Amino acid sequence: MIQFFAGKRIKRAIKTSSLIAAILGWLLLSALNVFIFWQLQDRARLLRDNDNERTLNTLFTELRNYSDFGSAVESNVDLRSRIIGVAVYENDLRPVYQWGNVPPVFNEQILKESYRNRFGRYTIPDRRGRSAKFVLYYGRMGMPENSPPVPPGPPQGMMRPRTAVPQPGSSQAEQRQETRRQFENRQGPEQQGTFFFDLFRGRYFYIDISHPEYWRVRTLATILFPLTEIAMLILIFYIRRLYLRNREYREKIDAQQNLVVMGTAAGTLAHEIKNPLLSIRLQTGILEKLSGENGKDEINIINQEVDRLSALVYRVNDYLREPGGERAPLDISNLLAETSIRIFGKNIIDKNSAASAIIFADENRIRSVLENILRNALESGSLPAEIGAAVNIEGKAVGGAQNLVIRVFDRGRGIPGKDIKRVFDPFFTSKSTGTGIGLAISKRFTEAAGGSISIENRDIPRGGDNGEGGGLTVTLVFPVYTGEGK
Repeated sequence: MIQFFAGKRIKRAIKTSSLIAAILGWLLLSALNVFIFWQLQDRARLLRDNDNERTLNTLFTELRNYSDFGSAVESNVDLRSRIIGVAVYENDLRPVYQWGNVPPVFNEQILKESYRNRFGRYTIPDRRGRSAKFVLYYGRMGMPENSPPVPPGPPQGMMRPRTAVPQPGSSQAEQRQETRRQFENRQGPEQQGTFFFDLFRGRYFYIDISHPEYWRVRTLATILFPLTEIAMLILIFYIRRLYLRNREYREKIDAQQNLVVMGTAAGTLAHEIKNPLLSIRLQTGILEKLSGENGKDEINIINQEVDRLSALVYRVNDYLREPGGERAPLDISNLLAETSIRIFGKNIIDKNSAASAIIFADENRIRSVLENILRNALESGSLPAEIGAAVNIEGKAVGGAQNLVIRVFDRGRGIPGKDIKRVFDPFFTSKSTGTGIGLAISKRFTEAAGGSISIENRDIPRGGDNGEGGGLTVTLVFPVYTGEGK
């Protein structure tokens, strides 16, 4: 018994420690997963920023040969495929120059929510447009960002023709023609640098650059990260399950090996014990004849103990032998009726039960199961009249598996809730004269026949203060024999 409780504690400790190890393993793998995906996204960001610097350098290099950004972009195939829009915004946040798709009014609020590097450049990722917007604040005349703005307008004696803002719906070709026409119509040497004067007079320089590859990596990481976390969690707990099942298999193999050893030992002990018990029984018979009435009670006690030891040896040997036996079609309904008549002197099966119920099992082993259950019901303190049984066939009649369900019920003492899970453990008993192996044998033989056995306390009816209620219900479930398997 001490070993049983120690084994239970060890199993709980193993399950708890394996669960803790699984959680810690998942946390470590999650940390590694976070680091890897963070590095992937950081690498994508660095590649994006490097590509932006290259694009900006190319743009300003092309600007040396052209009079505005639009012409520089249109002249270069790479710039034309990457740059979505360019604009210069004044203090009133309206564009003094624009090309391509840019906001008609600049929203300064987005700068407060964006990262600004040490060069004063803001990066604004745009997932919807799959691009990255760069905004450079350069104030006026190189003044700090928090300086009071210079009043708008060109310096004294210099005119600044504003580049016309295209009407909605105008094409890029029309924008370029309008820009070229304005520059061709400028008069005087003081007007040759008007575009650069506008650029210098602006407050924000805005450029929108397409980055499909960067957003592809970001989207892929967003999708794969939770999937990877879930996959690692499933893998960790699957490994834990394999570990626990392997331990169970090893324990079963060890138990089977122990059973083989115990079976060999039990066979030897049974042979060695039966002979002395037989001799004792013969000697008590002689003593009983010689002593007459003198010592008769003492001799009866010796005989009872000899019978009890013989029954115990038989049951241990029965538990250790091969549980399957010689299986064959068996009418368990008739077998239950026969067994109940032998034990109770009458058939206790309910009249509404199935008249014939065929299973595939060894007759002697199923007989032993039924005898154990019925004798336990009789020894539970229940009146014989309160012990009954029912045999039913449950399941789909056509196209589905059917089960044979046998229920044996009594109105005895029942079993305490803390012990009901242990009733099938070998050598566990709540009776002073019990061996604790009958139900263990019943479970072993039932499962060998492809069935199952369970025990539960019966409910006590409300208001049942007259002694009614309580007791146990033992349920046996077997697959109905169809003649297909053996």
